[in-house]
Amino acid sequence: MTQRPYLSVKTPNGYRQIGLTDDPFTIGRGSSNGLVIDDPLASRFHCVVERTDSGYAVRDLQSRNGTKLNGEYISSAELKPGDAIQVGSLVLRYLLDLRDAPVNPRPAAADGGEAEPEVIVPRLSRKAAAKMAAKVAASVGEDVRAAHADETLVGGPAAGIKGVIKMPEGPREGENPSRQEGSIIQVAAEDEKTLRLLAQSLPNQQFPEIGISMINARGQVVHAGEAHAGRALGDDDVADTVRLMRLLLLVCFRSRATDLHVEPKEERFELRIRVDGMMVKVMNLHKDSGVKLLSLVKILGDIDIAQKAIVQEGHFSSQVPGRRVDYRVSFTPAMNGQKLVVRILDLANAPSRLAELQLPGWMFEETRRVIHQDNGMVLMCGPTGSGKTTTLYSMIREIDVQQRNVITIEDPVEYRIEGVTQIPVNEGKGNTFSSMLRSVLRQDPDVILVGEIRDAETARIAMQAAMTGHLVFSTVHAQNAIGTIFRLLDLGTDPYLVASSLNLVVAQRLVRLLCPHCKLPRKTTPAEQMRMQKAVPDVTKVYQAVGCGRCLETGFHGRRAIYELLTANSEMRDVILSTRSIQGIRKAMNNSLFTSLLENGYKLVAEGMTTIEEIERVASME
Repeated sequence: MTQRPYLSVKTPNGYRQIGLTDDPFTIGRGSSNGLVIDDPLASRFHCVVERTDSGYAVRDLQSRNGTKLNGEYISSAELKPGDAIQVGSLVLRYLLDLRDAPVNPRPAAADGGEAEPEVIVPRLSRKAAAKMAAKVAASVGEDVRAAHADETLVGGPAAGIKGVIKMPEGPREGENPSRQEGSIIQVAAEDEKTLRLLAQSLPNQQFPEIGISMINARGQVVHAGEAHAGRALGDDDVADTVRLMRLLLLVCFRSRATDLHVEPKEERFELRIRVDGMMVKVMNLHKDSGVKLLSLVKILGDIDIAQKAIVQEGHFSSQVPGRRVDYRVSFTPAMNGQKLVVRILDLANAPSRLAELQLPGWMFEETRRVIHQDNGMVLMCGPTGSGKTTTLYSMIREIDVQQRNVITIEDPVEYRIEGVTQIPVNEGKGNTFSSMLRSVLRQDPDVILVGEIRDAETARIAMQAAMTGHLVFSTVHAQNAIGTIFRLLDLGTDPYLVASSLNLVVAQRLVRLLCPHCKLPRKTTPAEQMRMQKAVPDVTKVYQAVGCGRCLETGFHGRRAIYELLTANSEMRDVILSTRSIQGIRKAMNNSLFTSLLENGYKLVAEGMTTIEEIERVASME
């Protein structure tokens, strides 16, 4: 019998052998692949097996979860007989001798012996083969990248396997997990395997899941990390749930998530994380696993596990190599059960110093000058989630807390700052921003941070403090720097107080940065050139988001703030005291270096760091 290289794959109907030819053989979820698999862990075009001078090689096509060869992630590797290629949950073996293949019971041959194993040989037309070769011709070819982003793929399976190979996955809506066809592993193991593969596909792999220790609300280490490696916890259900929780936290660490959502559905739980300000679906979790996960979080947060129809809140922590991370927990009753939201307070994902904010040069110097003054007021403005508090913390850390008494009033205290007195607001007990600020003024402060100016009394006390020898930081909910002035006036604050106390107003937005591994250039349209003309003239090329495994298929990786900075000068103070008009303030800014949020955002677009759509999404309402 003539040797023919082939791939051996186990399907729900038994083992099948796929003969290889000189044509590229692709594997993935897209319907035009040589082998189509229905597996949520696979990308549309996941990998390709192709002919080389010495035989055959497998090459990853920038898949979301990566391609493994003999258990190791590869970008490209030569194949040897017996090698195992793993695509998502599917394993294929590269073989030369049919006697090495696992076979199904076969009917007897006509001569009384055993029939030869069936080998399926892909039959492609010349046109189809040319099209397939074009898709996988280059390691980072645009055709492959476009295929990742395209939601609608035309054409049928190119190879001889009929239909689609279904792999075990989490239950779909309306499906009973105990009756899934073709399921060969336990429910808990399926959920754990899905999370483990996702964690392995992400960057920032400084530590494994066993390196995560969980600390309850009382400060007790209840599930130690390395100390429990290789030890059984006694209860298999507890051990499975703890491993699942560790893997979930590991995915959050590696993806830089700020929030974790566990949402109950009719027959499953849906896991989503907030990455770079946007929600990203992680997986569907089986109902049993989800219920146990919620119970574990309640135990960690010292929350009553018997209550399910009320709002519940708590907190817990985790210890990982080099740092401790805090979590705020919120349970809310919904239609199908309690929804869990975990706020992840990880300082490693936030800038901690003024220099790390990447302010433009003149903004950095002006801000640094003001925050080293003995008195005055610095205000941050922007919507919820725009990074105002992070920026204020970075300013506070520039102050020498050994020589100056720094006090903060916050709702709530999210991050602890060494050497700073931090006071939480508790309106239920009468400890409001205004009452606490009045009390703090009797604590001999040099610098005061007020979490937010919400009412006229807080604004008046803060501004009087700024005029009487204190440096005051605070935030205001306003769209832009000019809007902050009118927001203070709208609260009923005396124009004289606003004009006399205000030194600096900083407006801020967070924009997502393009993933450097998959972004693609494109030409600007005439309309786009016209909109960006003032900030960055003669821009002919910008970049667009595509999506790959390293960015969770979003096309973006990381965020950066854009700013506008308004410095109160004498001309502007006159406008606030007299006409109090937007046109008058804009005219007063003509003699300064003021640039708007939109203009600063367009500069990032011209540098290839983000997209026009992203800038206009966050700054178009300025």
